[in-house]
Amino acid sequence: MGFGSILEIEPFFVDPPLIQVIRDRWDRVSRTFLFPWGHMVPSLEDVARITGLRVDGEAVTGVTYADYTDLTQQLLGLEPFGQYDHERRMVGRVALLQSLGLAGVRQKADELLPAFAERAAGLARATYGQDAEDTVRADRDLRLFLVFFFGKMLFTTKGDSIHCRFLELLDDLTRVGRYAWGAALLAYTFADLSTGMGRETTVGGFTPFLQVWSYYYLPLGRATEVDPTAVPLASRWLPLVSTATFAFQLDVLRRHVRDFPALLVVWEPYAGYGDADQPWVVSGGGLFTRNIWVHYLNEIEPLHLRLAARTLGLHQRWVDEAEPKGIGRKTRGKAKTVDWRTCFPEQFSDWHRGGQVVTSDATDSTAYLQRYQDEYGLRDFMRPERDARDTLICQLEGQLAATTAQLAKARVALETLRTAQGAAVQAEVGGASSSRGPAVAAESEELESALARETLTVAELTEQGSQPAPTELPRDVAELRALLALERRDLERQQSQWERERERLTQQVVEARAGQLAAERLLKASEERYLRGREQAREQGRASAYSKSVLVSSSNAIRNVQDAAGAQRSTGSRAPMGPPPPPTTVANLGEAEGSQREPATPAEGGDESQTTLP
Repeated sequence: MGFGSILEIEPFFVDPPLIQVIRDRWDRVSRTFLFPWGHMVPSLEDVARITGLRVDGEAVTGVTYADYTDLTQQLLGLEPFGQYDHERRMVGRVALLQSLGLAGVRQKADELLPAFAERAAGLARATYGQDAEDTVRADRDLRLFLVFFFGKMLFTTKGDSIHCRFLELLDDLTRVGRYAWGAALLAYTFADLSTGMGRETTVGGFTPFLQVWSYYYLPLGRATEVDPTAVPLASRWLPLVSTATFAFQLDVLRRHVRDFPALLVVWEPYAGYGDADQPWVVSGGGLFTRNIWVHYLNEIEPLHLRLAARTLGLHQRWVDEAEPKGIGRKTRGKAKTVDWRTCFPEQFSDWHRGGQVVTSDATDSTAYLQRYQDEYGLRDFMRPERDARDTLICQLEGQLAATTAQLAKARVALETLRTAQGAAVQAEVGGASSSRGPAVAAESEELESALARETLTVAELTEQGSQPAPTELPRDVAELRALLALERRDLERQQSQWERERERLTQQVVEARAGQLAAERLLKASEERYLRGREQAREQGRASAYSKSVLVSSSNAIRNVQDAAGAQRSTGSRAPMGPPPPPTTVANLGEAEGSQREPATPAEGGDESQTTLP
């Protein structure tokens, strides 16, 4: 189906500051990025080489519906939901994960991202497609995976829900591989950039695409190329994870992009790259140099590659582009059934025609850069004024233009003098030598001297135009070297600042980890002390309860003996009255005998003959 290459890209970290800096420079009118050195825009070649997706084939377009209940139940076996009953066109991420056997799967604390992805893939493979003979179940499982892949990886959206608009394209699985999914990714990315507002640290679509695109065109040092031979190109890079704060990185990146030297911009990063083991590059090569409309169902966007002709090795000329009117309003709004092929037939036909080849008749990009500065130079993210390098270049260009004009005037004067001299010679030959007066001789001498002067002037101007003046060349070179030295010192100072910031944050992390370990040890010791105290309290409780029961039994036995003695004294009978006393322990008997040997007090009402009982 053409998704194998992009699925082989190992997961890597997103660079939110870099993405926000790039997003801030998107111009929704021209549908390009505005940098100090001119327009730039991702092309179909960028998509093919970076992601490995197919960019040629059938346009990803068709019919979208207001309600997808029937299609969702038929193709996925799920129940869609929506704000209204007649507009159910979303499926839940959790429901899809449950159907794929990935519900509740989370990355462990000590698990690396590639290992987690491999574990999740293994769980998914163990769940769907278990019976190869059950084609209905296999097709449904494949559609479930594609819906999740489209909604949460290729055409990502915010929130927990996934739109069902591409379900019609998945009805016939044999046609899925024929669509230009790479062009659809580009259309979806442009649409998301044009509708985003405020602070955005992500981009719709395949988020690593713009990140890797910037690695090739703007070498800002935000990643390391770890595998120079891997394809697609996104597999070659490892982003550098910084411990600096988001605000600090954002501020540094904005200044770096604003002050990035135009000479270091890589306009043709794939020059010399082959197409070996890249069939997606071979098949889509015919569209790499064309202005064309790209489609993703209701997202229809223009690819204005002629505004970035320098990426094709051409000189840039100024082209006025207007914002595509009506498409944004017609493609968004209240849900309804729409066939986008008939709604925008011109754009649909443009895709099938292959767009227009980008050409340029400009001999240089000077006029374009001047017009570009006049148009966009006053924007906040552009340079407020031309820097010293641009001023020096303009001065040299002005000197060259003035010298060229002087040379042209001198050549015209020289031709005039030569013509006059020729006429004088003919007049001298045709007339009699005797008729030649002093006036003719004087005029001839004057013409010869003027011709000599103009010839010398032409030679000097020609030499001056071919080579800069020796008195100014050392000064210009010295200025350029001074500017380069200033930039180098600035970069070294920023690098040292980053190093200090990294060391400081690393020290904070070490201290925080040490504090965490100490706190964990204290907590463990407190828990152990608490458990020991609770066990001791439990043992003491058992001992006190036993002692209390012994004391209660002893007091009851003594009271029974005293009651029996009192009853005998009052009746004079030696036979025990009432129920027999409860059995007592040895300690109780000892206490009872001691109480019997004590004489009764007068208060007890007995005499001495009755104080001792048998």
